[in-house]
Amino acid sequence: MKNKLLKLLLARQAMEHLGLSPGEACSIAAGRRMVKIRVEEIDAGNGSGDGLTIDVGEELGAVMGLPTGIRLNIIRSGKMLRLGPLVGVLAGRYSKERNSFGSQDGFFRSLLGSLDRLHGTGFIFCPPDVSSERKSIYAYYLSGKGDERWKRMDFPFPDVCYNRYFSQGGSPGSYNSIALLARHGVKTFNKSIGSKWAVHRLLMPNSDVAAHLPETRLMDSVKVLAGMLKRHQEVYLKPPSGCKGKGIVRVSRKKKAYLVLTADGSSYFCRTAQEVLQKTRASIDSSMPIIQQSIRFAGHEQHTDFRVLVQKNRYNKWGVTGIAGRLGANGRIITNLHAGGKAREHESALLAMGFDPSQVVSIKGDLEDLALRIAQIIDSKAQTLGELGLDFLVDTGGKVWFLEANPKPGRRSFREISQDLRQAAVSRPMEYACYLAGF
Repeated sequence: MKNKLLKLLLARQAMEHLGLSPGEACSIAAGRRMVKIRVEEIDAGNGSGDGLTIDVGEELGAVMGLPTGIRLNIIRSGKMLRLGPLVGVLAGRYSKERNSFGSQDGFFRSLLGSLDRLHGTGFIFCPPDVSSERKSIYAYYLSGKGDERWKRMDFPFPDVCYNRYFSQGGSPGSYNSIALLARHGVKTFNKSIGSKWAVHRLLMPNSDVAAHLPETRLMDSVKVLAGMLKRHQEVYLKPPSGCKGKGIVRVSRKKKAYLVLTADGSSYFCRTAQEVLQKTRASIDSSMPIIQQSIRFAGHEQHTDFRVLVQKNRYNKWGVTGIAGRLGANGRIITNLHAGGKAREHESALLAMGFDPSQVVSIKGDLEDLALRIAQIIDSKAQTLGELGLDFLVDTGGKVWFLEANPKPGRRSFREISQDLRQAAVSRPMEYACYLAGF
């Protein structure tokens, strides 16, 4: 039985650092897979790793279900050694024809590169790739070595799952996969934070944040719509969930009619609030949208808002990674880049809106303080949250207003502003994954 144990060859320095003795038998784990090993001492010049990291050779990789040629952190936890972190990134769909994960493909490649620099490893997977019988995931990974194609292999269940799943037509849901992994001790971060209405209700009891929330109601009757239009003259109707500005409608009260402007730039008039309700419910695709007070923002040529990316680091601390100004295309009521919006550095965006340099500094501070406060409140109720994309408006007086939160934010705005900022935005989730995995 003794000879059947896998040998792990370590230099004396590595063994001393890990508190091991030559010939000692122990367990070693990668993700949720664990095997028995026996450590053997070899010359320092030929040792595997430095006591902090270890090179995964063919034999170790085959037994643990890991690619060979990678370097991983190695730590001791009680009587067990751990390699990792092993991180799985949950995606919506993979295209065999394009050998790509679509719009997220570049992001996923960057994620795995960041994880490699942290001496971890990871893979991308879709819900059907998870096997409960084998307790493994037939996932996609990058072998490096100049080969940029996605390859596949069976990985053990990971330490941590980073949820980047977006539902697409015909794609299976993610709930069962996440629940299965949770039963095996896998921590998933960035699951749902609830609807826009749920987030609004969560924030409202906090007076310091409530002062920055536009009046928001659940549009459950024409009376609510008529009352909001009477008080504010202009409102936004939004689906309770969703992203990328889909389904958003602006309604403006005119002398004898209501002007409705949709996210795609089309417009039409309605004679009554009842007609507005009937026509917009179909385009919003919700029987119970929310209705929100319109904020008169500075600068009137283009709709401008600000995306603040807040993320946790390796020490589980929230921080502001960056702020991007987003300018909507002419005639559009949304600023999303896929709809023709443009990203700008927040300073230049605020200056273009007519604020002077001292006001810009003050507004930036307000954006950062409010974003961190909102993140902490949402985090207190959410399950394992690692990042949020928070959207704000700045009105004509320089006051900051919070619009909505996105638990699966994109990085395109930051990529267009600065590659360094984009790299930080990509690295943070993998740093947080290290924390969750205990590395």
